[in-house]
Amino acid sequence: MGPRADKHDDVYDRQIRLWGADAQKKMSNARVLYINLTGVTCEIMKNLVLAGVAAVVCDSRTYPDAVREMPCSFFHAEDMENDASAENGSSRCTVAKCVQPKVEELNPLLAGRNSIEERPLSELPDDFFTQFDAIVASRLAVDEAKRISTSLQKIDEGKLFIVTDTFGFDGCAQLDFGKKHTYRRELGKDKLSDLMSVEPYVPIADMMDIPLASVKGRWDKSVPRILVLHRLFMDYWSKSEDKQDFATFAQGWLESNKLSQSVLSSADVQDCSLDALSGIAQHPEVSPVCAVLGGILGNEVIKSLTGKGEPANNVMLFSGFDGGCRSFLLKNNDV
Repeated sequence: MGPRADKHDDVYDRQIRLWGADAQKKMSNARVLYINLTGVTCEIMKNLVLAGVAAVVCDSRTYPDAVREMPCSFFHAEDMENDASAENGSSRCTVAKCVQPKVEELNPLLAGRNSIEERPLSELPDDFFTQFDAIVASRLAVDEAKRISTSLQKIDEGKLFIVTDTFGFDGCAQLDFGKKHTYRRELGKDKLSDLMSVEPYVPIADMMDIPLASVKGRWDKSVPRILVLHRLFMDYWSKSEDKQDFATFAQGWLESNKLSQSVLSSADVQDCSLDALSGIAQHPEVSPVCAVLGGILGNEVIKSLTGKGEPANNVMLFSGFDGGCRSFLLKNNDV
């Protein structure tokens, strides 16, 4: 065992004690792709890079405009803007290029393993996504999410794909662990179950095609409000170049999805009027919401990479008002 291996064990000692040496080895050999950095995906990336998981950042958006309001102290827009100006003589570059030095600073043991991808998502071939052990994405259009999910279905491995965003005091994540993913449930200290599969398994490509008006769950008589908001904001943000008024867009969107405006009503104190949601659509991220949901989803990535622990199947709904995060099974109830 060389000096580097000794340092590796010293740095990750607590994690090795928690997850085991085999789990830590899997994490240290893994690479996670992050598509479009937001507050919540930066929190996930920060947590996993510190834990020894290499990051590949795919974000071709123009820096700093795309992330000026991103609430993450580890990747603060002003700091990265100053660094970019000093290095390139200009603050105009891609988000991926500007965040790269900050990612490297987080964990020197990952030097040479982190990387970036500056091509637009539309220019990346389908097989590009299959080389990674997990994918975490924000600000995706529905069609983009479906394309990535479909690409991952073509391989013989189960690889996690997360689409997540936060909006105001709420956050949502849609998770696809892959049809071949297996795991062992934790039964107690140092006790694991036999290999299990995610059942029922619904890929994100199919989840996106399920009519929201027909969605219900064991404890939900109708589609959860936070899931509706996530889809609404996904569609609005992907069409934001049209500069359409949010309230007008939302009314047409609800009508086309056969949903009433009452589905957006909240039992807590959050104002869910279209005027209030319009403000959230323009300034969606709140730092504590990103941090808490990012921590939860980082744990789901670790479950996927190590195969230890029962995964969340297949939607996670977070409310910042009570700090609760619950899972919801999104499936086609008409089948």
